[in-house]
Amino acid sequence: MFPESHPYLRRIIRFCLLPYCYFQLIPWHECPKSRLQVAKDLLYIFFKLKYYPDNYGPCRFWEKDRKEWSYYYGSSYEPYQRQRLRKLVQRYEYQILFNDKEFWEQFCQGLQLKIPHYFGVLEPGLRCHEKLKNFLADSSGSKIIMKPIQGHAGRGIMLAQYGSEGIEIKTPTMTYSLTKFQLMTKCVVQEFIEQHPLVAEFSSSSVNTIRIVTLLTKNNDVVLVSGSMRFGQADSFVDNWSAGGVSVGVDIENGILKKYAYDKQGNRYTEHPVSRKIFEGFRIPKWGSVVKIARRIQEVSSFYRLVGCDVAITESGPVLIEANANPDIVYQEQTSGPILADKTVFDEFVKYDLLINKHQRTLYE
Repeated sequence: MFPESHPYLRRIIRFCLLPYCYFQLIPWHECPKSRLQVAKDLLYIFFKLKYYPDNYGPCRFWEKDRKEWSYYYGSSYEPYQRQRLRKLVQRYEYQILFNDKEFWEQFCQGLQLKIPHYFGVLEPGLRCHEKLKNFLADSSGSKIIMKPIQGHAGRGIMLAQYGSEGIEIKTPTMTYSLTKFQLMTKCVVQEFIEQHPLVAEFSSSSVNTIRIVTLLTKNNDVVLVSGSMRFGQADSFVDNWSAGGVSVGVDIENGILKKYAYDKQGNRYTEHPVSRKIFEGFRIPKWGSVVKIARRIQEVSSFYRLVGCDVAITESGPVLIEANANPDIVYQEQTSGPILADKTVFDEFVKYDLLINKHQRTLYE
């Protein structure tokens, strides 16, 4: 990975990747624009709005007037955005708190927030199977979750449970008997959350979570930037977008789901593709408590001022799952709309000097 201090070099590389964006990230079966016009649109975003146009397809820019595009901040992984975010609100040296799940567990234990029960750490080695048996025996349910210490986006998560022939380990693609299972990386082990029955109506196999992105202002107030909810598909036990899940925007004022959900390929749904439950109008249970958790995490993370907080809902209330040091802005804007359309968010981005082009800076003039 190239240093964050060299955005120009990263921009050159991104320019060379424009054909990939054109051929792979546009849902041509839905986009009515001509190939030439889309190519012009991508170049406009790259040179005028100054970021890689990987949000053109997911955010369906072809349906919107160009004047509306400036309300989209673009990917937080892009050179100009990332350079400003790293310098001002997402200091790289503090990411270890969110990226190391063992460290995060220790941090959260002192916050008096409800988190999944923590059994301990599982390491590759001869005693791995023995410890796993003990963890499962100590759990109040029949399942436990194993997460790689440095995992992200749902990658590497495994489920241990009692099967018809004893303990089995389930990955997103395979199921192993305990005797044939080989742990490859250090993991934290947590209880498997039993979610609220109303949420389970969408997808009962996965733990469906809410992502709230928060910003700590220069006055140390917490601003809710965006909200979305993720649901797993089929028999997947994770809800992550990158693992085949779908995500729908949330009205952060009242916790009500918006009309459309999206998958990673940009396909749009008004109902869950498996359960057929309608998204629009569903009110997330105990929404006020969900927001309270997200605010609390941001308040105690004054050293890191833009955080994505993931929360699950149980019958007894929300449970903090984890926090994300680099919440994907494209994903948030796809599901919930452009973040700069919120004047409060815009004003705070101006104060931090996070805006990257003149079109964004003059939005409200």
